[in-house]
Parts: sequence; structure tokens; C-alpha cells
Amino acid sequence: MKRMMFLLSLMVIVLSACGAAPATSTPAPVMTDMPVLPSDTPPAPTAEAPSPKLPAAPFDARTYINHTDGFALDYPAGWSVNEMAIGSRATQVQFLSSPELAEAATLPEGATRLSATIYQWDPKNDLAAYVANRKTAWEASGFTIAEEQQLTLELGLPAVQLTVQTPDAPVVFLFAALGDQYLELSGEGDLELIRVIAGRLRPISP
Repeated sequence: MKRMMFLLSLMVIVLSACGAAPATSTPAPVMTDMPVLPSDTPPAPTAEAPSPKLPAAPFDARTYINHTDGFALDYPAGWSVNEMAIGSRATQVQFLSSPELAEAATLPEGATRLSATIYQWDPKNDLAAYVANRKTAWEASGFTIAEEQQLTLELGLPAVQLTVQTPDAPVVFLFAALGDQYLELSGEGDLELIRVIAGRLRPISP
């Protein structure tokens, strides 16, 4: 009898175990992308373009500044500067490797002279017309043009540069319009140095 009760109790336990619901694991929550909230941090400021700046001169330089006519020019330290008026419609500045070159008809060996002349001329603000007028004058004088270049100088000033063969010597010219005036650079002697100096011409506020 005891054996029978033991077997019945065992069968009840086994059936209870078989009928129990299988254990299930709870799935882990799936993480979704969270919405990106607008940031309160202001955007980094945009860097401003640097102001144009002329590179250092390739020679020991001094700077001539003409506030009246609105231009500046670098020239070699040790040179002389000679200012003068030419009639009622022009002024001139001479840059001389030696002071005695101001009145020299021709330059001695190794000397260099550069003149910057401001002209009042009509039509105004028409550089092409001004250059064409100068070419006509050269042709009448028997000068020949060896080289001509349209340039934009370092700080954005449009210019025309020419190398002209005169009866005496080759001369480098550079023409630019400054406001309603015309600036004419003309140099003889060390022509390569003249071109470097002329290329450093820039306008300034009068």
C-alpha cells in the first residue's frame, strides 16, 4: 500500500512538471536612433580673408608715399628722390641711384634712373586710350616697342608695361590710371631692377 502511494505521488510530480509552461526569456529592448536635438552652440565664425599685403621687396628698400596723387613706391635704400613740377598739368618724382643723375642727358655705366610722372589727360579713366596716344608719339619719334605686357600689379592695380628702344638706350615704361590721372613710370639703366621697382607700385588713399 505504501509502495502504491509513493508511485502515485511520483506520477503527480512528473505530470505537473510536464504541464508547466516553458520558461521564456524576455527579449532585450531594441535601441533606436534618438532624434538629434538642435544645438544651442553658435557656429564657429568664418575666418575673414586676409587683407592684401605686398610681399617684402627683394632689395633693401625705402618707401616713397605721395598722398597728393595717391600712390606709393618702394625704391632701393641709398637712392636719391627728387620732386619737381612739369608745367601746369604734370608733376614728376625722380628716383636716382646717384644724385647727379637728375640732369644727366645719358647715364654712365652702372647707373639707374626711374621717373614717376603724373599727368592730367583727357579722356580720363581710359588707360588703353592713354597708352595708344603714347605709342603714336613714340612712332613719330622713331622709337620702337620691343615688348608689351598687360599686368595686374600685386594689389590689383591694372597696368601696361612696355620696353621701348629709343635712339639712345632701351627704356622700360609702366602706365597706370590713378583716379582721373595717369601715372607713367619710365626707367633706364638696370632694366630688370626697374621692372621690379615698377611692379611694387600701388595706389593709396589720398
